[in-house]
Amino acid sequence: MWNLFSPAFTWPYKYKVSPNLQMQPLGRASPSIVAQFWGFVHRNLLLSFSEHYCRWYNIPFSGQIAQLPFGLLLKWSDGTRLEEVLAMEAVRKAGMPVPRVICYGEQSDTPHAPVSILMTRLPGRQLGQVYESLTPAERNTVLFELEAYLSSMRKWDSPWGENRICSSSGTHIRSVRVPFTKMGPFDSEQQMNDYLLYPGGHDMYEDEERFPKLKSATDKLFNDRHEIVYTHGDFKHHNILVHNGHVSGLLDWESAGWYPEYWEFTTALRLVPESSWWYDFVVKLGGHRYLVYREAERALFNLTSGYTIGW
Repeated sequence: MWNLFSPAFTWPYKYKVSPNLQMQPLGRASPSIVAQFWGFVHRNLLLSFSEHYCRWYNIPFSGQIAQLPFGLLLKWSDGTRLEEVLAMEAVRKAGMPVPRVICYGEQSDTPHAPVSILMTRLPGRQLGQVYESLTPAERNTVLFELEAYLSSMRKWDSPWGENRICSSSGTHIRSVRVPFTKMGPFDSEQQMNDYLLYPGGHDMYEDEERFPKLKSATDKLFNDRHEIVYTHGDFKHHNILVHNGHVSGLLDWESAGWYPEYWEFTTALRLVPESSWWYDFVVKLGGHRYLVYREAERALFNLTSGYTIGW
């Protein structure tokens, strides 16, 4: 019984590995008064309890990902919002290894993190922490399973229209490529492209010859038209858990939604050196189709760095 209190305890959960998992309808938001109640409980009871709990087990305490007994975690970090809750619930119902949401709370006085989420803990360690220790067969298994999950997601039909770029629930996007701000929703890819270039202009540069050169380099990316597909949005090795040689968790769904098809992979590869194992891994996973945009992506970064866009 005492194992229930251990920071290593996780609840058993059966998930599927298939390229044909079906998207499930989004759940409904809780009534505001209920969410406010849970927000109070999370802030005033669970965070304080977590601090004592971590001290008892001699593990680091974090107010953003607070460890709790009974296989639970409390997430209250920058950008945590209702859209993440709804995405997690739908993706978990589809059969993917995603934490179960127990409840969420409104935190109206912290606009940078307006929602706290009580969820189950998943087994495993981050892919980046264990990759070097995996056998070649285990690496291939992880690659195969992730490819199946991404393949499923990219087939899902959007309830918001095939051209709309938006969050899972049809609202604005919060992306690691556009930090500290919200963007969209957009009715078309062209509308999003215009937004991404908005910070760029001749007055940004002392040398006016630099702007048209960089702007021209983005043409390959922006002149092509892409399918709008369901996207995790923050597909990084620290958001992938591996246990016993299998993918056991996909974390951090706050950026999930419908984006141009390249977004998942170019975001995963941003600023990653070609000598990195992660670069090679993402290329094998499907990123090879979008390497043609590497120069355009770098140019877009140079156009917009220091303004609202970041990488």
